[in-house]
Amino acid sequence: MATYIAKTLQGLEPVLAKELKELGATEVKETGNRAVLFEATQRVLYSINYQCRTALRILKTIKSFDIKTQDDLYDEVLGVAWEKIFPVDALMTLTANCIDSIFTNSRFVAQRVKDAVVDRFRRVLGRRPDVDNEYYTIRIEIFIRQNHCEVLLDASGLSLHNRGYRKPNTDAFNEVLASALLKMSDWKPGGNLLLPMCGDGLLAMEAAMQACAMPAGYFRKGYSFQYWNDYDANLWKEVKRKANEEMHDPEGEIYAFNADRGEVEKVENFLKRVRMHHDVNLEVFDFLKGGKPDFVEDAKDWTAVVRMPFFGEMQTFEAEDFCTQIGNVLKREYTGARAWVYSNDIEAVKFVGLKPKVKHSLSEVGREARFCGYDIV
Repeated sequence: MATYIAKTLQGLEPVLAKELKELGATEVKETGNRAVLFEATQRVLYSINYQCRTALRILKTIKSFDIKTQDDLYDEVLGVAWEKIFPVDALMTLTANCIDSIFTNSRFVAQRVKDAVVDRFRRVLGRRPDVDNEYYTIRIEIFIRQNHCEVLLDASGLSLHNRGYRKPNTDAFNEVLASALLKMSDWKPGGNLLLPMCGDGLLAMEAAMQACAMPAGYFRKGYSFQYWNDYDANLWKEVKRKANEEMHDPEGEIYAFNADRGEVEKVENFLKRVRMHHDVNLEVFDFLKGGKPDFVEDAKDWTAVVRMPFFGEMQTFEAEDFCTQIGNVLKREYTGARAWVYSNDIEAVKFVGLKPKVKHSLSEVGREARFCGYDIV
């Protein structure tokens, strides 16, 4: 079995570790630094890339070593049998991250590693792979902390938050974060879920996929491991087939609503494009005005997940007032429900006015965030 690193967002390491174990990974270990170490067979590697909802990338450890000089880096990478790992006609890209090391320029590190890889191919095959930072098929990552270096091969390629059901993006609130919030909440697939102020529909889409047991990569076109020399096309087909056979019609209800009819129509069109509109009930309803939607007869049967909008640094009062309104509505109208509020304003969320039973510290592109769970009594 090979050793891998699964990358994720800050604060999601425990959720990712649990999911990796469920998918068959062994020797799972949280590093506490947006990453989880694990071991896996080739079958499990394929399954994790296809089904894992809370990982951003899966990286294979190619070589770990200590360096004393800059030449050590080149020599160690040159010694890797790259020609046995990926084909010479691959398009590769390289990224580097250096912390407290003898290298002060990560671009220089990437360049030196590229030189070593290219020279290895030239020496063995007389040809070299090309570099393409946009349309690459092979991605090599170098991580150096002090004098220790790790050379990693990206099995995923495009970040796994890019599920394939919308255009590739770098949004701060992405698919991995949305799916993780649902997993951290009290909601379980098959239960009833409320998504007030549903925004762009990302939470609704991820909830529908979980409720149907639809693999995270169901809409995705491909992964970098498909360009490795040891790629097993028959095994990949079998992994996908078995995962797809687990899909089923959703149980329970998912209701997403917004006060703006135009925004609801956008979400509806989005869901229709991927034929998921039958799995999410959409309503035009103003949550902050109070009252309950007609379909909520007993709040005890529901879990609510509220994602606060981003107000910006200069709108503290508006954010605090918004949270106060959320708390008032929950206390007045949703007694018995389990409610969760996500906010990237860690001070404003205190104005919900309820004592959280659970509080998760997260990060949204370097900005500290909170995900708080409440029992409404």
